[in-house]
Amino acid sequence: MDAERPPEDRPAGFLKGKRFRLAGIIIIAFVLIVVSVRFLMDRAAYVSTADARIASDMVAVSTDISGRITSVAVGEGDRVSAGDVLFTIEDREATYTLDEYRAEADRLRAQIAREETRASLASSKAGSEVAARAAGTQSAAASVEAAQSDLETAESDYDRVKGLFDKGQVSRAALDRAQNELANAEQALRRTQAQRRMALAEQNTANIEGQEVRLIDHELAVLRATLQKAEARVDAQEVVVDQHTIRSPIDGVVDEIFYDAGEHSLRGFRMALLHNPDEVWISANIKETNIRHMHPGAPVEVHVDSHPDLDLKGRVVKINDATLAEAALMPNPNANGVFTKITQRIAVRIDLEGVDTQLRPGTMVRVRIRKQTETSRGSGAGR
Repeated sequence: MDAERPPEDRPAGFLKGKRFRLAGIIIIAFVLIVVSVRFLMDRAAYVSTADARIASDMVAVSTDISGRITSVAVGEGDRVSAGDVLFTIEDREATYTLDEYRAEADRLRAQIAREETRASLASSKAGSEVAARAAGTQSAAASVEAAQSDLETAESDYDRVKGLFDKGQVSRAALDRAQNELANAEQALRRTQAQRRMALAEQNTANIEGQEVRLIDHELAVLRATLQKAEARVDAQEVVVDQHTIRSPIDGVVDEIFYDAGEHSLRGFRMALLHNPDEVWISANIKETNIRHMHPGAPVEVHVDSHPDLDLKGRVVKINDATLAEAALMPNPNANGVFTKITQRIAVRIDLEGVDTQLRPGTMVRVRIRKQTETSRGSGAGR
């Protein structure tokens, strides 16, 4: 047999095949070494994970009122702008109430206008009346002073004539005339004094009537306060009416509609789900054993599963302070006493750079995050 022959007696083909097999083994070994070295270098330079997905702020639109939906203005997948109408809810009752409040406010405005006109007229009338009565009081006072002077003159004349009469120098008729003039002067003084008292009373009456203007001012203050309350009710009811129109709070895409026209919405229940496709990022869950190798600002290579030919760049912007298990709605306490150690994961946010393709929240991606040492972090911060 060939295997038992000495090497010099073996066929040339056998030796040639053996050399080919040896060369193939060497090449395969070399390739394996290169692949292993590259794998180890990659492991040493990057943290990789497939537990990552596109994320976005999902905005749930809800209603502050309950009622029957009269129209649905959008559908799932539609693009909307902030302020665009999504739903309308029947608002007849709210509109009727608003009309009632507006009518009440208009009535109060008309009443205030009437009272302001009345106050203006009363003020003008009271001012004229007070001035006239004050002038009458001054005239009456002047008349009293004149009558008092006439009385003093009549008293002096009477005393003089009385003295002459006692001496027999004037007749009885002259004394009677002097006495009559004195009586007339006294009557005139009493009459002017009465007129002065009447003028003072009329002036006081005019002053009292002038106080009516203040009363009207108080009534106006009450009416204006009532009007403010009515206007506040109108403003509040306008808000209620506006709440019957559900609008988009953001520019974005409608992801889901939860009600159809004719259904009855409930206060506080969400009616639609939206997100802004221009503001997406990556949420990656990194093993706790690798989290020490990354820091905010670390560069990231992203491979999108839905776009195999699309490779993106990004940077780490946030590393959560708690694991996903700590934030779970239903934690898993160790109730049976059997402990199984499981490597925990921590959420990391990665912002993308230069995205020209629409990425849908929830789609999976693979990320390679460049490990950073203290030195690289310092140089990165300096840049």
